[in-house]
Amino acid sequence: MSKTNFEHAPNDADVGTATVPARSGALLGIAAVERETGLSKDLLRVWERRYGFPQPERDHLSERLYPPDQVQRLRWIKRLLDAGNRPSHVVALSPEALQQRLQQAAHPSNTTSRAPTDASADVLDELLAPLLNHELYLLHERLQTQLLKRGLSAYVIELLAPLIGRVGQLWSEGRLQIYEEHLFTEAVQQQLRRSIAMLPPQRQEDRPRVLLSTLPGEEHGLGLLMVQALLTLEGCHCISLGPQTPIGDLAEAMRTQRADVLALSFSAFASASSVEDGIGTLMTVLPENAELWAGGSATALRRMSGRWSKLQLVTELPRIADEVARWRASR
Repeated sequence: MSKTNFEHAPNDADVGTATVPARSGALLGIAAVERETGLSKDLLRVWERRYGFPQPERDHLSERLYPPDQVQRLRWIKRLLDAGNRPSHVVALSPEALQQRLQQAAHPSNTTSRAPTDASADVLDELLAPLLNHELYLLHERLQTQLLKRGLSAYVIELLAPLIGRVGQLWSEGRLQIYEEHLFTEAVQQQLRRSIAMLPPQRQEDRPRVLLSTLPGEEHGLGLLMVQALLTLEGCHCISLGPQTPIGDLAEAMRTQRADVLALSFSAFASASSVEDGIGTLMTVLPENAELWAGGSATALRRMSGRWSKLQLVTELPRIADEVARWRASR
C-alpha cells in the first residue's frame, strides 16, 4: 500500500523491482512452492496444463522442480488473485506485465499528496532486521521505542504505513516468508490494540460514532486498527467489527449502534467491481443520515468521487483529522 493509505495493509504492499528472489537459487519441489506462495499443488498442476505456466523442470524421478524466477512470478500472481483477479487474466502474463499491473495498483496515478516522512529504506530495513533474524522480542522492542519517540499519530502515519509497505515488498522479493509477514502483522496489531486501550476512554456521547470494518473479501484488519487509532485520538467513539462483514450486517449494525459514520477500507488490489458494487449497495441500505468514509488505494475509489453526497473518500491517513473536523462543523 502507499505510505499514507487508509487501508489494510501488509498484503496490499508495494511490489519490488527484483526479478529473482534473494534466497537460494536452488530449484524447489512442488511442496516447497506451495509453502512459499500459498498456491496449492493441484492448482499449479492445473495451470501448467491450461495456461502453459508454470513450466517446471523434472528430476530423475520426473518430479517437478521450479526455478526461482518462476516462484517469484507465482508470488506476484497470488497477489493479483487475492485482489480478485481471475487466473485466466493473470497467469499467462509475462513477468514485466505482472509487475506493471501490481505497481499500478499499489501506486495509483492520481494519488494526492502524501504525508511527509523521514522513514528512508535504511531506517525501515534496520527496524525490520530482527524480523529477518527471527528475533521477535527485538522487533517488539524497536517498534515500541519508535512509538514512544514519535507519539501514536506520527508513528502510524509517518513510520508504520511505509513500514508495512516495505514488509510487502520484501515478501514480493522472496526475502520474507508468509509466516514471517504474519508475525510482523500480529506484532503491530498487538501494539496498536494496547495503544488504543491506553487512550482516554470513549464515551457514549462522543461524536461522531464510527463503525469500522471491511467488506467480504478484504480479510486483513491492520489498516482498520491504524484508522481506529487516529479516529480515537480525534475523540471519536469507535466501534470495530473487524474485517469482512456482510453488507446487510453492516447496515443493521449502523442502526443498532446508532453510528454516524461507516468507515471501510479497500486495499490497493481490490477489484473495481467489488468496490463499486459494495459501495453502491451500501448507499441504498445505510441509515438516512449516515455517512460512508471509504479509504485505501483501490483505483476504483477515485472514479466514485462526487457520486453520492454521503460518500466521503478518505484515501490518505493524514486526512482523517480533517474529515472529523468537517463532520463536526457540518453538525
